[in-house]
Amino acid sequence: MSGLATLFTVLGLAWAIQLFFAWRQAQQFQKQLSTLRKEGIVAIGLGGKRYRGGRAYVALVADESGIVSNGLILTGMTVMAKGKPFDDYKGFSIKDVASGNRTAPGRKEKVTEAARMAAEHILEYQGKK
Repeated sequence: MSGLATLFTVLGLAWAIQLFFAWRQAQQFQKQLSTLRKEGIVAIGLGGKRYRGGRAYVALVADESGIVSNGLILTGMTVMAKGKPFDDYKGFSIKDVASGNRTAPGRKEKVTEAARMAAEHILEYQGKK
């Protein structure tokens, strides 16, 4: 094998390993979401830029009256990041979160943006019912 063929083989293997870990991360996040779905209406929001500080995924759970009862956050630069409990909006109205009146103190803008998007999805779902 020439040096160039070896390089492309190594790059292909590294890419395949990265894809495997990304798939595994998504499966674990979906498993965590399945437990949240038993509690109420669940929506996921996305915030941040892909290459500028990474992205944040926030899942919010709202009951039928529109109050946030639980949450989950996934943020990190690697495929090793895991979903963590997110209680910053617990007890707040989903309308307040969607409008931006309620923010999570001490959190980055990408987390607030993701929570706002999740809240908007919940409001959209409730409007269709």
